[in-house]
Amino acid sequence: MKFTTLSLLALIYNNEVTNASLLRARLNKQDSLSNLQLGDYFSEAYGSGGERWFVGLLASDMVNFGSAVARAKVGLMTSGSVPIGNFYPQSEGMSTTDGILGLARGCFGQGECEEYTDTVSNLVRGGALSAHVFTMCLVDGDTNPEGGGALFLGPSDKDLPEGTVKIPVTATLSSYYLWTRSQGTVNITLGDTLLKEYSSEEWITVGDNSLPPIVDSGTGGLTMPQELFNFVAQEANNIASKQCKSQCKNIAIFSQIVPESCAVCINKVMPDFVADFGSNKKVEVSGSTLFYELTPYSGDYTYSWSVGALTFGTASLYGKNVQFNAEEGYIAFMGDANGCEVNYSQGGIHRTTLSGVEGQVLNPWVGAITADIHVGTPPQKFVVSLDTGSQDLLLYADTCMLYGINPEENNWPYQDNSFETCFTVSGNSLKYFSKEYSKSQTCFPNNACYNYTKPLLHELQKYHQGDGGFCPGISYLDGFPLSEFSKAITVLQPYASCNANRKHCGEANDFNYKTSSTFMANNTAPFPTQKEPPAFTKNVICDPFHCCSCDCSGSTVTLEMPLIGGGNSLQVTDKLDCIATNKKLKDMILTSKECEERCSVVGQNKTATNTCSTESSANRMNLIFGAIGAVVVMSGLLI
Repeated sequence: MKFTTLSLLALIYNNEVTNASLLRARLNKQDSLSNLQLGDYFSEAYGSGGERWFVGLLASDMVNFGSAVARAKVGLMTSGSVPIGNFYPQSEGMSTTDGILGLARGCFGQGECEEYTDTVSNLVRGGALSAHVFTMCLVDGDTNPEGGGALFLGPSDKDLPEGTVKIPVTATLSSYYLWTRSQGTVNITLGDTLLKEYSSEEWITVGDNSLPPIVDSGTGGLTMPQELFNFVAQEANNIASKQCKSQCKNIAIFSQIVPESCAVCINKVMPDFVADFGSNKKVEVSGSTLFYELTPYSGDYTYSWSVGALTFGTASLYGKNVQFNAEEGYIAFMGDANGCEVNYSQGGIHRTTLSGVEGQVLNPWVGAITADIHVGTPPQKFVVSLDTGSQDLLLYADTCMLYGINPEENNWPYQDNSFETCFTVSGNSLKYFSKEYSKSQTCFPNNACYNYTKPLLHELQKYHQGDGGFCPGISYLDGFPLSEFSKAITVLQPYASCNANRKHCGEANDFNYKTSSTFMANNTAPFPTQKEPPAFTKNVICDPFHCCSCDCSGSTVTLEMPLIGGGNSLQVTDKLDCIATNKKLKDMILTSKECEERCSVVGQNKTATNTCSTESSANRMNLIFGAIGAVVVMSGLLI
């Protein structure tokens, strides 16, 4: 997951500082947030526009991650804009996590600090691990439809496999940056075709925030500049019109849901996307990850490679064993996952299970690889997103609230080019957005966002910057203490508690620090909200695995796919049995009674009356695709 602000970064290779002065001019150094102490407030913002922001309290407690135990820094989120875990199925599903675990080295607040505060660094400092090393193993959907894999913590006593490729990285602050020597070049190829040759000066600006590209487990798929994506789209369309002509006939592969036969055919032929650093050092993204299945056995596919800053996301890790070594400054691509059978953890005792089906991991709008972590005494379990593009362990405080004009109602933080969160917080600054943005409106516009935010602006008015008042797009607040902001924001009406989405599904885990005997913070009383959030009423798909969803539009009942459910689907208790049975029954014609009977047998429970829905699952998926397709500035070609 990408931060919107980063600290000062120096790229070092063989004791050589590369283009440090150029980087220094572009990076937003948050000196005021450096060297945070327990009890201090922090802020973090995620996403290209910072629409996902959180403010919280820095604390520490005992952490158990992969059976490695030590005291670690914990960010206790007290306010924010939208849930930290993206929704799966995208837009209408449950938030994927209770928090986030940054796996990169770095410091809370992204400033410089005397010692790293990330969890793995704390495990090393506490003696649980000997070095900041971990190996991520992700199986692909063909190997296991339930996806997931394993994370192996610490350096292994096993040798790296023959053929392992080590790529130099800078892993000092918040991410794993890929780079080249000061006079080197990086060639981007698609199979045998050279797409772009980057000089060293160009390479260090082609990533997010005009920085070098990173390998980021928190970014779904693979993102690349428009000029590179145009080549990818052209190649995929050529394959669809030639080698896969019969499977892809009359299908616009980049502007609609793609059926399984077409997507699988293209994936088999699509060449790999490669960043070649010379000397046989290459980062390869398999062409088989171009299209991914939205939900298991649905038969509905869309693309995971998309337009954006060059970022090697989950597609670069999918189906592979990849070791991240911050101590020696490299990422080692170790070959195929092979079922994650080889335990590369330190002493063979620090393995933890990873979760995430193909649609959750490769989806550019989700990109979540999850694992369990235990915090506190007695230990409390949380599901966290594992993120090599950040450095903090963030969990919801049980008093955490979300603010804005309910972006969950719109299924995404923005709509009609406006930020429905109404404002963003980054460091000690607040930026205000409205529907009048870029329309040359006068100050103090009379709209819902301004009227919602006005009480907070009034509380913090002495920190206002700019001329003429709170003008959309140009005005902001700056320099306020985060403790003062945390108190001031309680005048606003929260639209939900931070984990309301997961609470609705019975999956939420908020950190109840008061029950932990090992919790430490100088300030343990986050400001309570002055207003309670309204009742949570959003319709959430809590579990995408359902059985016997029936199309009743005809005289007979057809088993409907994909396995997206809701109030009109018959749920079962055993996901694996349900998936296997649906795969067998996919194209069978059944009566309503037969459908109920078959589901009852699969779930081994008495099913409810099947009130079938006439809304096809494909239509639901097209709603999702509409949001994804909007980011690509290129129309699909009809084959």
